Amino acid sequence: MSIVVVGGGAIGLLVAGRLARAGTEAVTLLARPSSVKALLDNELSITLNGVVATVPGLQVISTPADLPVDCRRPDLAILCVKGYDTPGAITTLRELGAARTLTLQNGIGNEEILAKSFGAGQVISGAITTSVDLVGPSAIIVTKEGGIGLAPCGGRTADLEPWIAALTAAGFRTQRCENYRSMKWSKALLNMLGNASAAILGMSVAEVYSDRRLVTMERRAFREALAVMRRIGAKPLDLPSYPAALLARAMVWLPAPLLFPLLRTVVAGGRGGKDPSLLRDLRAGRRRSEGEFLYGAIAAEAARQSVPAPVNTGLWRILGGIAAGDIPWEEYRGKPEKLLAAVTR
Repeated sequence: MSIVVVGGGAIGLLVAGRLARAGTEAVTLLARPSSVKALLDNELSITLNGVVATVPGLQVISTPADLPVDCRRPDLAILCVKGYDTPGAITTLRELGAARTLTLQNGIGNEEILAKSFGAGQVISGAITTSVDLVGPSAIIVTKEGGIGLAPCGGRTADLEPWIAALTAAGFRTQRCENYRSMKWSKALLNMLGNASAAILGMSVAEVYSDRRLVTMERRAFREALAVMRRIGAKPLDLPSYPAALLARAMVWLPAPLLFPLLRTVVAGGRGGKDPSLLRDLRAGRRRSEGEFLYGAIAAEAARQSVPAPVNTGLWRILGGIAAGDIPWEEYRGKPEKLLAAVTR
């Protein structure tokens, strides 16, 4: 079995590192030249619950041309890049020539992009629920242990067995899912909570969820996503450490006095103490935002299905505008009243 992990961010390092430590026959990490140099100079370290594990001898390359013989034409490529980098990764994946491609990317829509290039039967959908911090080019910390859900984009779930076995042997709680849209939309439901609002306002999740008006807005966005899911035949699923189905029922049925304290606990605790990714991206000055594959994807699918989604549409319009530099961040930072007026009118 040969596996190439594409992307040297926190998730790529975690997956490649754990597979290599588990003794998977041939594992190679394909990353940027700067990451390759760092990993050649220093062994990858993975910290979990204060215990540091190192990964000696991890194979790392910066181009498919440098693949070792035992990883050429690999059995599996695992894609761990940002959603907006997926189109650019197609050429790399073609050069790899993997028999199957597994996407462990956040958000909605990556599977469809890959299926257009390689066919749905060659694409495996994945949802990783482990929370990881990159603390250096060769060091990561697992802030909350989760697992991985796998679902076929075409073909049968039985075809997933070798990859379920490999990931389980690498220490991941691995869950088989029948419907990839249900799985990815369920992951997106929890990724979206406290993410765009905290980024736009420049606030912590705790601050957002201390304002009942903002929590009401978050609930509306969540319910819009549920309405789209119903229209496309996707059902909320509980994933490892991600109780999306349970939370969906609470969002629909619980009265606000019971729901809002629960949300404060679940949303802040579910991030493992990390700032939301979209807020960190804005602070880093990144001009692209993965919000495109959360709120933007929900808004786009809602429009295709003729389902109203004004909150998701408004959140993505503002977040995307700030990231692109079209909207000054100062217009919304620390101003919840302005955000509420813009997305809930």
